[in-house]
Amino acid sequence: MKLVLFTSDRCAVCLPLKEKLKKVAEELEIELKEVKIEENPQEAAQKLIFSAPTVVLEEEGKELKRWSGVFSVEDIKTTLLRLLS
Repeated sequence: MKLVLFTSDRCAVCLPLKEKLKKVAEELEIELKEVKIEENPQEAAQKLIFSAPTVVLEEEGKELKRWSGVFSVEDIKTTLLRLLS
């Protein structure tokens, strides 16, 4: 499983969110990848992501879940724990 965090330089919550997700990813031994929308517009557009922050949970290249807009790190962690058990 892998978490993909789509960020933007104009996003005020992206940096703190990234730090929190790093801790969750390390704790659960899951890969965390950051994609900056301004630097990788094609990758973001392919996944129909046009706002930041957006977090996509993937497994073997398939999207399992997506969080965008208002969400909590605890929601993500709960979903990960459920899928890992």
